[in-house]
Amino acid sequence: MLYKDFGKTGKKVSAVGFGGMRFVADDYKKDIGLCSRLVREAHEKGITFFDTGPGYCDDMSEAIMGDAFKGMRYGDFYVSTKCGLWQATDAEGTLKMVEQSIKRLNVPRITFYNMWCIRKFEEYERMLSKGGMLDGMRRAKEAGMVEHICCTVHLKGDEIERIAKDGLVEGIILGYNAINSAYRRQGVKACADAGVGVVVMNPLGGGTIPKHPDKFAFLADGGTDSLAVAALKFLVAHDGISVTLPGISCSAEIDQAVSATADLPTVDEAYLKALEDRLGAELDTLCTCCAYCDECPAGLPVPKLVESYNEYILSGEAGMGAVKERLRVHWSVSADDAKGCTECGRCEELCTQKLPIIERLGFLADNAGRL
Repeated sequence: MLYKDFGKTGKKVSAVGFGGMRFVADDYKKDIGLCSRLVREAHEKGITFFDTGPGYCDDMSEAIMGDAFKGMRYGDFYVSTKCGLWQATDAEGTLKMVEQSIKRLNVPRITFYNMWCIRKFEEYERMLSKGGMLDGMRRAKEAGMVEHICCTVHLKGDEIERIAKDGLVEGIILGYNAINSAYRRQGVKACADAGVGVVVMNPLGGGTIPKHPDKFAFLADGGTDSLAVAALKFLVAHDGISVTLPGISCSAEIDQAVSATADLPTVDEAYLKALEDRLGAELDTLCTCCAYCDECPAGLPVPKLVESYNEYILSGEAGMGAVKERLRVHWSVSADDAKGCTECGRCEELCTQKLPIIERLGFLADNAGRL
């Protein structure tokens, strides 16, 4: 296993972590031990960074991690969890969330505690307000309940840079992969320059990369690695990235993650520029179906519609059949649903990637007759 510095915290963490939001529901509903054993297995294979959050996996993820941590010595692993504005808006509420997570996780304190899901810069500023979330985290840190204050963001590169330069957080979790590297590269570099640890989530582009080997095979560059491993290696090899965080649900995915730390490529500016040119402008706008836009006042299933449009981006007219299958078979929705769009802009306001959602809904509506 490769270990990296987590910013200026003085901690070395495994270059790949364990994302705790993809445990299998049938397993944890039957016996959480089926899932907690995966956590211990990952630790035995060298993974030391474990990320979870209240609400993940029917609000069971922290309990699963806590069950695993009973058999692990704190200090030999690091845990990251979170608090969002929908869970607490002031310092007192934040302290209660910290206390709840410590109890669930069976740890004496939380290594990395995150202001969760900053989708707009205004939300970050709200968290910093007097008596707000940041004040609660600082009080928790002073009380020895939290070691490092961090945040998770869904912002543009220049906004991430502003947070890094503020110097208020020691780590940032952000979505970053071969698809959106141009979109957030500025933010990753700014974090590295500021000594802020970087954890990258969504490393496989929401599954888009391994599902389209014809488009992304160049990531493997003719080697023997699977496309998924090659995509992980691209991130692990970044000097500015502390942890690459795939979601893990089985032993095979642990092995895949661990193998991504061996025989790494060289990722420099020349490589990144070549990657950007290879992907092209359109592929940098693929929807990763994070579903933050799922608050349509007209009740449209916006994430499902826009994610299906990815097939058109990837294949053009030849992908229309795949768009239709994605809509009808995978999501059980219809392109006709897109006709209900009122163009209010709510979805684009919430979109973490700032995609032209209204335009894409219009395309689906206009082509509903053949979809």
